[in-house]
Amino acid sequence: MTKGDFRNFFLIGSLLNASSLNGQPLLKTSGTDAHSIISSQLFVQASESSTAKDSVVPSPRNAPLREIGPGIFQLGDITIDKHQRTVSFPAVLNLRQGAMEYLLVSSWGKVHESILRTETEPYRIHLAMLLLGAKGAGTNDEETIEVPGPFLSHPANVRVPGDHISIEIRWKTNAKEIRRRAEELVYNVQKKSRLGRGNWIYNGSFMEETTFLAQREGSIISLVTDPEALINSNGVGHDNDTIWIANTNRLPSANVPLQVLIKLSKPSQKRQR
Repeated sequence: MTKGDFRNFFLIGSLLNASSLNGQPLLKTSGTDAHSIISSQLFVQASESSTAKDSVVPSPRNAPLREIGPGIFQLGDITIDKHQRTVSFPAVLNLRQGAMEYLLVSSWGKVHESILRTETEPYRIHLAMLLLGAKGAGTNDEETIEVPGPFLSHPANVRVPGDHISIEIRWKTNAKEIRRRAEELVYNVQKKSRLGRGNWIYNGSFMEETTFLAQREGSIISLVTDPEALINSNGVGHDNDTIWIANTNRLPSANVPLQVLIKLSKPSQKRQR
């Protein structure tokens, strides 16, 4: 795909037309309109040396945003529930053993250190979260948030700013639905306990020139500080990449289809800085 193709990225047109379905905006902004938010964050391009998929951005007729129920929208394999403020997509168990730095990566991401993996592309997850109203590490308000850049070590003591979210993993066993908070799947060998609850932050990765880094790296949910990932854990141990393993007692069986559900907290909840 050429640079010129990215300038005509279909999200600016076809998807944003759907952002006011039913007369109510799906994407709410403050101080900046939706077009500028999407255009500044989602003109993504994989570098020539990247291991990401060759087709980073689909054609205009691929994966259009469509309404499948009242307040429920489909974007490829992603389901967006406007009223529940959730985004969900499929995943599978990736690893049960070994040191982990990620809960979830793309199939071309750091699969050697991630508990789960998905074929869902990071830029589409980011678009879905923007449509729900997430701001990530940036802001559209008058306040200024200093976003960690590529120079930030990985991991680091810095806590990445962003929107508070919760994450749930769902699957079926013998026709019975199992629901687990994402924290239950992660174990801290130093504390001898599960990952602490309530510390997930949607930071939304960032752009480096024309490259959306979460898309290039395939990094989606990180257990340790990684501003290139879409989501970070800011809890105890976010600065230590040697203490995390999979909590095998709470994992699904291999090859069982999973659903990752991300819930955006209500706007009244203070953003973490």
